[in-house]
Amino acid sequence: MGKVNGVPIQLKQVTEIRDGARKEIVVIEANGLYYLKGDATYVTFEETYEGETIKNVVKIANDEVVVLRSGAISMRHTFRKQSETIGTYESPMARWEMKTKTEQVLYQYNEKTKKGQLFFSYILHLSGKHVGRHTVTISFKEAKK
Repeated sequence: MGKVNGVPIQLKQVTEIRDGARKEIVVIEANGLYYLKGDATYVTFEETYEGETIKNVVKIANDEVVVLRSGAISMRHTFRKQSETIGTYESPMARWEMKTKTEQVLYQYNEKTKKGQLFFSYILHLSGKHVGRHTVTISFKEAKK
């Protein structure tokens, strides 16, 4: 570690959304970068949404995750364990206020296997409307050289 430009990784993000009886699972697989800066761990990757690129930066520090998205979708939100936080979510169609109550934040990285996993769960309200409980799991491993 130590390189500021990051270590190439293979990443899988699984988001499970539950709202009453409705359940939706969204899976993103991508190549990205992993790096340390100060006391924080960063994971960056790009995804494609309806033909457009979205850049993702995930900052992990203590019991907090900051998600920054730019491109086809813009979002800046802090998920802090056992706290309510407010952010914004913007798509080409509209801009919404995001309010979350983060239940859990767990992160682990195994230096031997060069694998990491981030898990966080939260209750989401968009513009004051309850839209369910989300669980996000981001698993990554160093890409083979």
